[in-house]
Amino acid sequence: MNRKELLLSYAAKSLQHRRIWLAEWNRQNEMDLSYAQSEVLSWIDQKGPLQAKDLVNQFSVTSGGITAICDKLIARGLIHRIRNDQQDRRAIQLEITEQGREMVKTSQDVWDKVMENVFSVLTNAEIAMLDQIYAKLIESRS
Repeated sequence: MNRKELLLSYAAKSLQHRRIWLAEWNRQNEMDLSYAQSEVLSWIDQKGPLQAKDLVNQFSVTSGGITAICDKLIARGLIHRIRNDQQDRRAIQLEITEQGREMVKTSQDVWDKVMENVFSVLTNAEIAMLDQIYAKLIESRS
């Protein structure tokens, strides 16, 4: 195959692999939490409190998409809205709850199982090589 054919083949396989691990997430996940919801919840846990616009930038999702995800997390009591009176009183931030922190721990356990299942056919050396390749692709665009 020439370079163009190889790149097209890679792109197709990359999308197919993403579908595989999302399906595995859905199979392993008993929390009734979408992958996107778990990612947003985890990010708020790590970096929060955050404004919704911070999540839009991080996840490259529309503001409407982030609002829908956050509304579901709020309805389940995993995050809540707060006002930061010291800064802009109009700005509403999203903060994780204790129940949300517990869900992050559970979702991390599920994610660990998913990754182990999806990548079980690769050796540690192959995973390290894949990591290096992706690092190089990302660094070239930073």
